[in-house]
Amino acid sequence: MSKLKLFFGGSFDPIHNGHILSAQQLVEATQAADITLLPNALSPLKQQQHCSTEHRRQLLELALADYPELLLDWREVERGGRSYTCETLQELAAQYPQQHIGFVMGLDSFNQLDHWRDWQKLCDYAHLLVIARPGYQPALSQMLKAWLADKQSHQVADLHQLARGKVYFCQLQPMPISSTQLRKQLATHSLEPELSSQLPGAVLEYIIEHKLYGA
Repeated sequence: MSKLKLFFGGSFDPIHNGHILSAQQLVEATQAADITLLPNALSPLKQQQHCSTEHRRQLLELALADYPELLLDWREVERGGRSYTCETLQELAAQYPQQHIGFVMGLDSFNQLDHWRDWQKLCDYAHLLVIARPGYQPALSQMLKAWLADKQSHQVADLHQLARGKVYFCQLQPMPISSTQLRKQLATHSLEPELSSQLPGAVLEYIIEHKLYGA
């Protein structure tokens, strides 16, 4: 059985079908043992979350009810305050010493990696898996490029053979859905039919019922 255990970090504000499809594709592409969604509390690089913690929890649980293979880990939310990924990866590495931890992030987040706390230490505890998002291109600082030079891997096999230390860029099926755009549509009451293809049905119903994001 694979030793690679993936953790998909993000605000999931709200969770949408792109998150779910990406998680499923990541497991298939990397042959990982499993994948866990890891919602953060409050990202230091974001001014605020747009939905309360309790509502976000409900949305995530509703979204994943039909996908038992997708797991949830609430440690960052329960820790409270701001989320620092390095602390979380250190915890996960200690909790799962026999497994290889892979932390999943979008390319937009990776472009800002050198603004994260203790970012140079992230690969001390895990592999980083970066998924490209529509409209985003690599825009790395010279410092980040230099750091990446001896860490980038082009082989999935490295994630299984090595316990930590690699950065792997994943090419997944494009899924042009963003939480930001969904929030804008909901705030302007633009409940077009395509929203039902972008959000799980139970999630959209809950958002409308509780008037989240201005819906």
